[in-house]
Amino acid sequence: MTEPVKARPYRSPLRAERARANREAILGAAHRMFLADGYARTAVAAVAAEAGVSEDLVYKLFGNKRGLVVEVLNFAVTGVDGSPPVLEQDKPRQVSEEKDQRRQLAMFAEDISDRTSRARPVDDVIRSAGEVDPALAAKRQEMHRTRLSNLRAFVGWVSANGPLRAGLDEEEAAATVWTVTGPDVHRLLVDELGWSHDRYRAWVHSTLEAALLP
Repeated sequence: MTEPVKARPYRSPLRAERARANREAILGAAHRMFLADGYARTAVAAVAAEAGVSEDLVYKLFGNKRGLVVEVLNFAVTGVDGSPPVLEQDKPRQVSEEKDQRRQLAMFAEDISDRTSRARPVDDVIRSAGEVDPALAAKRQEMHRTRLSNLRAFVGWVSANGPLRAGLDEEEAAATVWTVTGPDVHRLLVDELGWSHDRYRAWVHSTLEAALLP
């Protein structure tokens, strides 16, 4: 007897596009509302209404408000939903493939300064909310540990093309990059000192070049 043919699940392109549009509408609405009103005062029901979807759909897609704000952070950095892991995205891959250390640092500084500028307002929301939500604070710590892991990979790409500054090992180099490009430093320079984005980007580039290379 021949085996019965198993029916393949039907995937409607229209349905998939509608689902993608709904997710992006939710993320866009949540992004605006978290930045305008903060975490505590942003209700999931209000996000759903702003996005034109049901509250149940928001919970189905993101679990809870904590899950939603984490996805908003990822969305803020790339502007699209469902982007690949950072190290697999186009600009980091270009940095990994570059063979000149100083060119690598210039490319990295341009990309990371843009990412930090987009991520930091949402990171501020998460950091503030984490003061009264230990689970969200732990999630933020986890995300920043992941950021450090990604930066270790970047340092490895640079050191593969030549020596680092004398006495500097890769672990300390990664910690230096993690600190220089972090949201707290961005807040001090851009918000407190009023630096422009271009000045911040140039500072990241020159600081990393001086700190990492001979």
